[in-house]
Amino acid sequence: MEDKNITVTCPKCGIKMTNPGSWFKKPGNCCPGCQLRFSTERFKRSIEEAEKLA
Repeated sequence: MEDKNITVTCPKCGIKMTNPGSWFKKPGNCCPGCQLRFSTERFKRSIEEAEKLA
């Protein structure tokens, strides 16, 4: 799943971004539109749950 692209909509500004799953797991990443810092722990758990279902 880490090499698959995931599209996410920022909850603050609404911009859509598409990046590999591994990008969302890395700490310190921000929305390119509003610079909102992502909770990587939340993304990591969601990606791991999706991997179990795949």
